[in-house]
Amino acid sequence: MAHTTQDRPRTGADERERARARLEDAFAERDRCRRRYEDRMGTSCELGAYMRLRQASEHVAACDKWLRWVESDDHLRAPRPDHSPFDELVAL
Repeated sequence: MAHTTQDRPRTGADERERARARLEDAFAERDRCRRRYEDRMGTSCELGAYMRLRQASEHVAACDKWLRWVESDDHLRAPRPDHSPFDELVAL
């Protein structure tokens, strides 16, 4: 069900703190994945480590968008999604 500005619950300080904590955790996981990827470069595990790093980077971007939305004064304007590889297929 859609919410209007009158009936949409206001995001409180608790949600902002949770969003900040999730972003901080996502940064830490991305840093761990980056170190693992760098350690595995040139090995048979490189591709798997790269894919985990890429997924962790996407999670950081999602957490950042959520935090920016929670902190925004304009809650009706949702963050726009990133460009995806599928966008190129639609343009063909």
